[in-house]
Amino acid sequence: MQSYTVHTPPSPSQHERLSIAVFVRDGFHIVALIAPPVWLLWYRQWLGLALYIAALVVLDFATDIASFWALSIVNFLFGLGIALEASTLRRWRLSAKGWQLAGVVSAYDLEDAEERFFASLDEDRKPANTPVRVTSGIPSIRAKPAAPNIIGYQS
Repeated sequence: MQSYTVHTPPSPSQHERLSIAVFVRDGFHIVALIAPPVWLLWYRQWLGLALYIAALVVLDFATDIASFWALSIVNFLFGLGIALEASTLRRWRLSAKGWQLAGVVSAYDLEDAEERFFASLDEDRKPANTPVRVTSGIPSIRAKPAAPNIIGYQS
């Protein structure tokens, strides 16, 4: 299972915030390893892109000092660092724009994460004295597994 952090923008209504919530997956991002500038442009990481280009320029001027292979390894390590910290870079960017952490969800994919997050919100809104539906105790074939509680959700 993968973990996702859920971020909501600073808007007045909760419905508006939840309708444009962003789910950021933790973990390694292969596109950020293969093509760091493309990943940085896609997620509008302008400062990160400027720093990456500056590092490449410095490496280009260092070709007289070090060998091509040593510089290639350093360039690969820069890409590896971006690929490992891509989720953190997105979270920093969102928090700098005023977005708030709404919760953390463990799920198999993005669609499952969205279902679990919004299902847990519906469970939190139910009143405590809601009657419980009594069943035979035999699970049906159509029954879905219960969504886990979300860590860190603040309403």
